[in-house]
Amino acid sequence: MSGNRFFIFPILLLLSLSCDDDNDKESSALTFPSVYIKSGIEPVAKLRVFAATGELKQNSIVSRFNQYDTSYFNGYATYIRYDPGVMDTVYFINGQSAVLNHELKDVECLLTKENNSHILTESIVASTCCTYGEVVTRSLPYSMARIKPDVLSEYVYSSIAGNYIFAYTGRRKFVFQESGGQMVAPVILYNLHSKNFDGGFVNNTLQPDFYSILAEGDTVALMEYQILYEK
Repeated sequence: MSGNRFFIFPILLLLSLSCDDDNDKESSALTFPSVYIKSGIEPVAKLRVFAATGELKQNSIVSRFNQYDTSYFNGYATYIRYDPGVMDTVYFINGQSAVLNHELKDVECLLTKENNSHILTESIVASTCCTYGEVVTRSLPYSMARIKPDVLSEYVYSSIAGNYIFAYTGRRKFVFQESGGQMVAPVILYNLHSKNFDGGFVNNTLQPDFYSILAEGDTVALMEYQILYEK
């Protein structure tokens, strides 16, 4: 009997830990219905620089980008904070649906949860513009996003003097997370330093190997922020 007791104890311990893990995964402060309004934005990491070979961590290299890019990103973040057209308000209706006020209109979305992320998928198939110089699914914003939009088709939006602008039909995805009892939206601000300078923002978490699409000699400076929301 004593041997069986020592055999059963580790099994009970494993079951207990497993239940604790499940409870942690399922616990959420999000209730339905609830409305969250944009209230701020803050950086969550310092400036990072990438080339096609990976992240460049030498201080002498990063410092070359630090002054201009960091200043640009902070100004861009301020614009995002106060522009009502950028992810202004989110209304969580129930566990399956939500409405996001974005681009000065209400975007109806399907709601799912993936790990600690609440993912809003646009409910209708829409035409979305634009990426420059490369198809959408080879673009930097798409490659940076760990949670990809649903791209059904891609097409040339316009072409002037051989400069191609691409768009796609599909469903956008918007990413929200809970942090310290608060709702936040992760944002990546980036500058592509290339013969065709390009910059922008991506509401998403960073895909670790995104830099593999960069051309030789190109570099990307980026900073990660989070938009803050009040319930």
